Amino acid sequence: MSIANLGLRFVVELLAIVALGYWGFAALDGTPWRFVAGIGAPVVLVVVWALVVAPNTDNALQPRTQELIGTGLLLVAAAALARAGQPVPAAVLAATVLVNQVLLIAINPGAPVALLPHAGPRG
Repeated sequence: MSIANLGLRFVVELLAIVALGYWGFAALDGTPWRFVAGIGAPVVLVVVWALVVAPNTDNALQPRTQELIGTGLLLVAAAALARAGQPVPAAVLAATVLVNQVLLIAINPGAPVALLPHAGPRG
């Protein structure tokens, strides 16, 4: 189940990028700045994600802290989508992010395999 939950996290990350792009184009509709916001907001998310949240990032943050920062960024993307006039998709995105985070904590994929109750050979 942890692989499925990590897969869900990846899909939610992609949806957050799309949500920020939608927000950028919708928030400044009718102005040339919409292209800057529509392209820039997703790029900023990707850069921050790569520098702070990505699992192989070389920083001093603990994996759980990186995970929580990532969840916060995903919730910001959901809020931006709501601000762009899409409250239902935003609520679905936010709910999915929160359920995913709860499952990440419950499953604890960063724990050593020996600590997981279902891991190891059965004897």
